[in-house]
Amino acid sequence: MASSGGLVPRRPSYRLSVRRAVFVIGACAWAACVAQVYAQDAVSAMQSTDAKLPPWARAENARALAARPGARLTRAAVDPTSSAGTNIDDDTPKFSNDKPQFNELLSPQGVAIDPVERRLYVTDTARQSVFAETREGELRKVGSGFMVPQAVAVDGTGNVYVADSQAGVIYKVTPDGTQSTVGSGFYMPMSVALDGVGNVYAADPWNGFVARIAPDGTQTNLGSGYNSPVGVAVDGLGNVYVADTYNAVVYKIASDGTQTTVGSGFVAPMYVAADAAGNVFVTDTGTESVVRIDPTGSVTTIKSGLNVPIGLALDRDSKLYVVDSFSRKIIRIDAK
Repeated sequence: MASSGGLVPRRPSYRLSVRRAVFVIGACAWAACVAQVYAQDAVSAMQSTDAKLPPWARAENARALAARPGARLTRAAVDPTSSAGTNIDDDTPKFSNDKPQFNELLSPQGVAIDPVERRLYVTDTARQSVFAETREGELRKVGSGFMVPQAVAVDGTGNVYVADSQAGVIYKVTPDGTQSTVGSGFYMPMSVALDGVGNVYAADPWNGFVARIAPDGTQTNLGSGYNSPVGVAVDGLGNVYVADTYNAVVYKIASDGTQTTVGSGFVAPMYVAADAAGNVFVTDTGTESVVRIDPTGSVTTIKSGLNVPIGLALDRDSKLYVVDSFSRKIIRIDAK
């Protein structure tokens, strides 16, 4: 891993506090409308302990620990001397928020790109809705009845998949609006991804597993040793990438099941995306940045100074769309 001074090292206790608070904020999307009121308190809480979190965050933390006793004690320490790479061309503008219609979102979390129409889809947990960009540049709702639509993915035929973290299920919405459940039994699915043969992938950090749901509904757990897997992505070769927030690493699971670590030294890696060249992109909410892991394992910061970056999606022109949740924006970054 590249280890030049792109990120300022922090003390281990600080990192653990940041990772704890940030992850709870992201995972507590069901209270996103309340989070708008507590936004300033929540930002301060990233540098504090659980006792100083807003009431809704403390309640969700208690819920998580009740579901996974001892989860807090199994977090891996982060090396305070580690770095997630150097910032490249920091003085050159590399992003633009050229989607003004998305500025009306209250609590954006997940984002996806339609691989055919190349339009954006985004989840708004405060409005309990998933929005799609129309040909006219407006927004329309997709599906209905969501509790907390945390993440979204779109396949090549226009089917939309939604991870509803509060309902504990993965929904499928067809182009004609038919809505069905394709995966259930989760405690809090935080991400959803697709491969080229019809499989659906979801990560459940509270139960500590990543699942693959086959077209016939068969559900299989992938990988092992997770602490809190939040983000999942699949590349064109069928390799699965998992961002494990509390272990502060990104794993790769090859098609033969081999599991390796492809990136470490993060504070709170949340979501991932992968391109055809073997690059992996990660939102590190603990450092308010987006990083790239190249095929050699070198990690480079491609954008910093964000405000709780969460979901991200990559289009075929190597444009990366990042949900900067507390600024309520969708930011475009040139990922080349």
